[in-house]
Amino acid sequence: MSSPKSKDRLNQTASVLVLHELSSDSLVLTVRSLDLKMHPGEVCFPGGRWQEGDDNLLATAFRELHEELGIGSSRLVLLKAMQPESTLTGFIIHPWLAAIDSLHPYLADPKEVADVIFLPIKQVRDSQNYQRIKLNREGINFTSWQYTASNHFIWGATVRIMRQLIEI
Repeated sequence: MSSPKSKDRLNQTASVLVLHELSSDSLVLTVRSLDLKMHPGEVCFPGGRWQEGDDNLLATAFRELHEELGIGSSRLVLLKAMQPESTLTGFIIHPWLAAIDSLHPYLADPKEVADVIFLPIKQVRDSQNYQRIKLNREGINFTSWQYTASNHFIWGATVRIMRQLIEI
Protein backbone atom coordinates (compact mmCIF):
# COMPACT_ATOMS: atom_id res chain seq x y z
CA MET A 1 0.00 0.00 0.00
CA SER A 2 1.34 3.42 -0.84
CA SER A 3 1.50 6.61 1.16
CA PRO A 4 2.57 10.09 0.09
CA LYS A 5 6.36 10.46 0.09
CA SER A 6 6.95 14.21 0.40
CA LYS A 7 5.45 16.94 2.56
CA ASP A 8 4.52 18.86 -0.63
CA ARG A 9 2.26 16.04 -1.77
CA LEU A 10 0.59 15.36 1.60
CA ASN A 11 -2.26 17.82 1.11
CA GLN A 12 -2.70 16.90 -2.55
CA THR A 13 -3.27 13.16 -2.19
CA ALA A 14 -6.69 11.59 -1.73
CA SER A 15 -8.09 8.10 -1.71
CA VAL A 16 -11.61 6.90 -2.54
CA LEU A 17 -13.57 3.65 -2.39
CA VAL A 18 -15.38 2.62 -5.55
CA LEU A 19 -18.10 0.55 -3.90
CA HIS A 20 -20.03 -2.14 -5.75
CA GLU A 21 -23.15 -2.94 -3.74
CA LEU A 22 -23.82 -6.59 -4.57
CA SER A 23 -27.45 -6.72 -3.37
CA SER A 24 -28.52 -4.08 -5.92
CA ASP A 25 -25.65 -4.58 -8.41
CA SER A 26 -25.01 -0.84 -8.10
CA LEU A 27 -22.15 1.58 -7.76
CA VAL A 28 -22.38 3.78 -4.65
CA LEU A 29 -21.62 7.50 -4.89
CA THR A 30 -22.26 10.43 -2.59
CA VAL A 31 -23.35 14.02 -3.13
CA ARG A 32 -21.13 16.32 -1.10
CA SER A 33 -22.76 18.67 1.37
CA LEU A 34 -23.29 22.23 0.14
CA ASP A 35 -21.61 23.41 3.36
CA LEU A 36 -18.22 21.95 2.41
CA LYS A 37 -15.40 24.28 1.36
CA MET A 38 -14.06 22.01 -1.40
CA HIS A 39 -16.31 20.70 -4.20
CA PRO A 40 -19.70 21.44 -2.51
CA GLY A 41 -22.66 19.66 -4.10
CA GLU A 42 -20.49 17.54 -6.39
CA VAL A 43 -21.03 13.82 -6.90
CA CYS A 44 -18.08 11.69 -5.83
CA PHE A 45 -17.00 8.41 -4.34
CA PRO A 46 -16.67 8.12 -0.55
CA GLY A 47 -13.15 9.23 0.33
CA GLY A 48 -10.93 12.21 0.94
CA ARG A 49 -7.50 13.59 1.74
CA TRP A 50 -4.65 11.58 3.17
CA GLN A 51 -4.00 12.68 6.76
CA GLU A 52 -1.02 12.25 9.00
CA GLY A 53 -1.79 9.14 11.01
CA ASP A 54 -3.18 7.22 8.02
CA ASP A 55 -0.89 4.20 7.58
CA ASN A 56 -1.37 4.22 3.80
CA LEU A 57 -3.79 5.37 1.12
CA LEU A 58 -6.12 2.42 1.61
CA ALA A 59 -6.36 3.35 5.29
CA THR A 60 -7.33 6.86 4.15
CA ALA A 61 -10.18 5.47 2.05
CA PHE A 62 -11.40 3.26 4.91
CA ARG A 63 -11.25 6.15 7.42
CA GLU A 64 -13.17 8.45 5.10
CA LEU A 65 -15.84 5.82 4.37
CA HIS A 66 -16.39 5.43 8.10
CA GLU A 67 -16.53 9.22 8.63
CA GLU A 68 -18.93 9.82 5.73
CA LEU A 69 -21.23 6.78 5.87
CA GLY A 70 -20.47 5.06 9.18
CA ILE A 71 -19.33 1.88 7.43
CA GLY A 72 -16.37 -0.09 8.76
CA SER A 73 -13.80 -1.77 6.54
CA SER A 74 -14.75 -5.21 7.92
CA ARG A 75 -17.92 -5.07 5.78
CA LEU A 76 -15.93 -4.75 2.53
CA VAL A 77 -14.10 -7.11 0.22
CA LEU A 78 -11.22 -5.26 -1.40
CA LEU A 79 -11.00 -6.20 -5.09
CA LYS A 80 -8.19 -4.09 -6.57
CA ALA A 81 -6.37 -0.78 -6.75
CA MET A 82 -7.51 1.23 -9.76
CA GLN A 83 -5.59 3.76 -11.87
CA PRO A 84 -5.03 7.11 -10.04
CA GLU A 85 -6.67 10.20 -11.53
CA SER A 86 -5.71 13.86 -11.19
CA THR A 87 -8.04 16.82 -10.65
CA LEU A 88 -8.06 20.46 -11.75
CA THR A 89 -7.41 21.42 -8.13
CA GLY A 90 -4.14 19.49 -8.13
CA PHE A 91 -5.16 16.35 -6.27
CA ILE A 92 -4.06 12.86 -7.19
CA ILE A 93 -6.95 10.52 -6.34
CA HIS A 94 -6.17 6.87 -5.65
CA PRO A 95 -9.32 4.73 -6.17
CA TRP A 96 -9.84 1.27 -4.66
CA LEU A 97 -12.52 -1.06 -5.99
CA ALA A 98 -14.37 -2.91 -3.23
CA ALA A 99 -17.54 -4.94 -2.87
CA ILE A 100 -20.11 -4.73 -0.09
CA ASP A 101 -23.12 -7.03 0.27
CA SER A 102 -25.42 -4.15 1.17
CA LEU A 103 -24.73 -0.55 2.08
CA HIS A 104 -27.57 -0.73 4.60
CA PRO A 105 -27.39 0.06 7.41
CA TYR A 106 -25.40 3.24 6.91
CA LEU A 107 -25.43 6.61 8.63
CA ALA A 108 -24.52 9.49 6.33
CA ASP A 109 -22.85 12.41 8.11
CA PRO A 110 -24.93 15.44 7.00
CA LYS A 111 -21.89 17.71 7.44
CA GLU A 112 -20.19 15.81 4.62
CA VAL A 113 -22.88 13.97 2.64
CA ALA A 114 -26.09 15.48 1.24
CA ASP A 115 -27.27 12.31 -0.52
CA VAL A 116 -26.26 8.78 -1.49
CA ILE A 117 -26.74 7.66 -5.11
CA PHE A 118 -26.93 4.08 -6.40
CA LEU A 119 -26.06 3.66 -10.11
CA PRO A 120 -26.71 0.29 -11.79
CA ILE A 121 -23.34 -1.26 -12.70
CA LYS A 122 -24.69 -2.37 -16.08
CA GLN A 123 -25.39 1.28 -17.00
CA VAL A 124 -22.06 2.53 -15.60
CA ARG A 125 -20.17 -0.03 -17.70
CA ASP A 126 -22.02 0.95 -20.93
CA SER A 127 -19.86 3.48 -22.79
CA GLN A 128 -22.98 4.77 -24.61
CA ASN A 129 -24.09 6.43 -21.35
CA TYR A 130 -21.18 8.90 -21.39
CA GLN A 131 -20.96 12.12 -23.38
CA ARG A 132 -18.06 14.51 -24.07
CA ILE A 133 -18.77 18.08 -22.98
CA LYS A 134 -16.93 21.39 -22.93
CA LEU A 135 -16.64 23.15 -19.57
CA ASN A 136 -15.19 26.31 -18.12
CA ARG A 137 -14.15 25.97 -14.51
CA GLU A 138 -12.49 28.92 -12.76
CA GLY A 139 -11.45 30.38 -16.12
CA ILE A 140 -10.05 27.13 -17.50
CA ASN A 141 -11.64 25.69 -20.66
CA PHE A 142 -11.49 21.92 -20.99
CA THR A 143 -13.33 18.87 -22.29
CA SER A 144 -14.64 16.22 -19.91
CA TRP A 145 -16.69 13.09 -19.92
CA GLN A 146 -20.15 13.46 -18.40
CA TYR A 147 -22.58 10.98 -16.89
CA THR A 148 -26.03 12.17 -15.82
CA ALA A 149 -28.04 10.27 -13.22
CA SER A 150 -31.06 11.27 -11.16
CA ASN A 151 -30.60 14.94 -12.08
CA HIS A 152 -26.96 14.78 -10.99
CA PHE A 153 -24.19 15.82 -13.35
CA ILE A 154 -21.09 13.63 -12.83
CA TRP A 155 -17.83 14.77 -14.43
CA GLY A 156 -14.09 15.14 -13.87
CA ALA A 157 -12.06 12.59 -11.93
CA THR A 158 -15.20 10.85 -10.64
CA VAL A 159 -16.48 10.07 -14.14
CA ARG A 160 -12.99 9.07 -15.31
CA ILE A 161 -12.83 6.56 -12.44
CA MET A 162 -16.31 5.31 -13.41
CA ARG A 163 -15.14 4.82 -17.00
CA GLN A 164 -12.31 2.57 -15.77
CA LEU A 165 -15.03 0.06 -14.89
CA ILE A 166 -15.86 -0.32 -18.60
CA GLU A 167 -12.52 -2.12 -19.04
CA ILE A 168 -12.82 -4.37 -15.96
